[in-house]
Amino acid sequence: MNGQTGEVNIRPSEPTDEQTLMKIVNEVYSQCEAHLWVANHERLTEERFKTFHRKNELLVAETSGSVLVGCVVMSNAGCDGRGLAMLVVKPDCRGRGIGRKLVDFVINTARDDKCSFVRLELLYPTHQPDPWKQALRTWYEKIGFVFVRNEDFTKYFSDSSDLAQEVTFSIFEKPLALS
Repeated sequence: MNGQTGEVNIRPSEPTDEQTLMKIVNEVYSQCEAHLWVANHERLTEERFKTFHRKNELLVAETSGSVLVGCVVMSNAGCDGRGLAMLVVKPDCRGRGIGRKLVDFVINTARDDKCSFVRLELLYPTHQPDPWKQALRTWYEKIGFVFVRNEDFTKYFSDSSDLAQEVTFSIFEKPLALS
């Protein structure tokens, strides 16, 4: 599952990545989703890291100097799809194509595995516009993801006690042409 993509290598997470990835993920989400969660909410906890790592679902992006600059979770989405979640790139590394390389890695892995789609969910506040999430939606649509439906967040996560407001999952899929 290793993949060289320019100056950035995409590889499965290692136990030694835990603290650095937790810092990166929680810093990014505290900036872009602070209004959605109660204060001090951690998007990536030690327990979640260990679960993703054990399932081999967490992929990291590192520079040729072995500096971690981003990550994505790649999971199964039904019997013929892959899920893409928690796409994060360090703020000082944005605009270099790292996020796109992580997404492309998931898409190419899904194609190699003969999957018919890649699915992602964007967490939106239900009752107010969110410019950051709208920019993400626009970016995902630009690279071929299509809005499928909205879902109730609590359908997937029964414990929503860390939420600061009502949220909705917007589900997007990218169909994959199978050869």
